[in-house]
Amino acid sequence: MAATNQNSTQGPATGNSEAPGLDSEIQLVSSLAKLQELERKIHELRGFMPQGLLEPLVPIANPDKVTLGNPIAETPRILRASLDEAARARVADVQQFQSLWRDPELLSVWAHVESRIRESNGQLIQPTGKWERDYDVLLEELAQKEKSKVDERQREEEEAERTKAQSTEGEWKNVLERFIQRDVPGVRVTQGQDENSLAVALVRAGVVFQIKGVSFPASPISDWEVSNKIAGRSPTKLESAILGCVGSRPRKWDLAFLLDMISSYADIKQTPCAKCNRLTDNGAQLPTLRRPQANQQPVDGPARIYTFDALHSGCV
Repeated sequence: MAATNQNSTQGPATGNSEAPGLDSEIQLVSSLAKLQELERKIHELRGFMPQGLLEPLVPIANPDKVTLGNPIAETPRILRASLDEAARARVADVQQFQSLWRDPELLSVWAHVESRIRESNGQLIQPTGKWERDYDVLLEELAQKEKSKVDERQREEEEAERTKAQSTEGEWKNVLERFIQRDVPGVRVTQGQDENSLAVALVRAGVVFQIKGVSFPASPISDWEVSNKIAGRSPTKLESAILGCVGSRPRKWDLAFLLDMISSYADIKQTPCAKCNRLTDNGAQLPTLRRPQANQQPVDGPARIYTFDALHSGCV
C-alpha cells in the first residue's frame, strides 16, 4: 500500500492518460484515503482467522475473558448460533473489503500503478513502510475549502442576479408574465388590487396564497411576503407547514424562485418524498418541505426555471 501511495502521488506530474480519475488534487487525495482504508481493513482481516471466527469459543476456553457481549454459551445450540453469527459477520467484512477494492474511483489508481510498473521495468520507488499523512483528514480539509469556494461563487452569482433584477423598473411584472405564460398545471396566478401584490391558487391542493412585495421608499422590492389569510377561517395544518417552508426560503428577493417553489406544491397530495419515496411518513404527514435542485444557469442566460425535491421533515 505504501508503494501505491508514493507512486500515486506522482501521477498527475507524469501526464499519464491511463489515470483519468487522478486529474485533480481532491480526486488524488480521495483515492489515497481509500487506499489507507484498504490497508487498515487488510490488517483487520488478518485477525479474522482464527480469532474472529472462533471468538464465541474464547469464554469457554478462558472464563476470565467473559464479557457482556461475549458470554459463555449455555447450550450447544446457542454456541452453534454464536459461531454462525460470527461467520456471517466476518463474511460481511470480507465483502465490504471487496466492494471497496473494486470501487470505480480506485480503478484509475490500479491502472496508474500498473502503468508505472511497466514504465520502470518493475523498479518501483521503495516506500518508507508507513503513511506520512492521514488522507481522510486531508480530504475533509480540501472538501471544506472546495465548499467554501462554491458557496462564495454562489453568493457572488446571486448578488449579480439580484442587482440586475432590481436595477430594472418593473422587472417583477416581466417575471410574473413569463410565469403565467408557462401555464403551469394546477396553478393560477392573478395580480392583486394593491400595487406589488398577487395571489397564487393551487387548484388541486385547495390552497390560495397572497404575495406582497416589500420595499423601502424609492427602493426596489427586497422581499416577497407570503400569507394565506382568508377572512373567517384559520389556516389548515398543511397550509401552515407550507408557509413555514416558504418563509424560510433563500433568495427572498427572487419572485421567480418563489413562484416555482409554491408551484412545486401543486400536486402535494400525489408527490412522494424524494428520499423515502413514500407519500406520507409514519405520522401520516405529507412531504411539505422543499429543497431546490442544482440547476444553475448563467446570469445572462434565459429565464431560469427552478425545480424542487419534496421531503418529509424527518427525511432531511
